[in-house]
Formats: sequence, C-alpha cells, structure tokens
Amino acid sequence: MSEHYHYIDKQTLQDIGAALWKIRQEKRMYLKQVQTQTKIPMKIIDGLETGRSFNYSAIRRLTKFYNKKMHITFE
Repeated sequence: MSEHYHYIDKQTLQDIGAALWKIRQEKRMYLKQVQTQTKIPMKIIDGLETGRSFNYSAIRRLTKFYNKKMHITFE
C-alpha cells in the first residue's frame, strides 16, 4: 500500500484561509459558533483560516455549512 502526500504551496493555503475567514466574518460568526454547528474543532478551523494547515474534508464541510461552492482555477 502506498502513502499519498499532498503538498499545497503556502500562498494557496493563505488564499483558501483568507476566503474562509472572509465568509465567516460576513456571516458575523465566532469560531466557537462554527465549531458548535459543524462539529469541526476550533483548532482545525483556525489552522485553515490562518493558512497553517490543509484539511480537505473540513474545507468541504465548511463550504457546505456556509452554503458556498468551491471552484479551482489554474492560472
């Protein structure tokens, strides 16, 4: 069985995080509220929003919770 490693560059992590943070701010929600409603620990949400970590399933759950769609483009 092979292991898969995912590498996401720092700028992409920061862009994703900034977008998630902006959505949460527009909805005027605190981390604690999002954690309670999504069951995603604040530590994971904070790591995503600050661009320090990548958790695809948490990103998908947050975008669904925020009623948003994620689009990936290549430039």
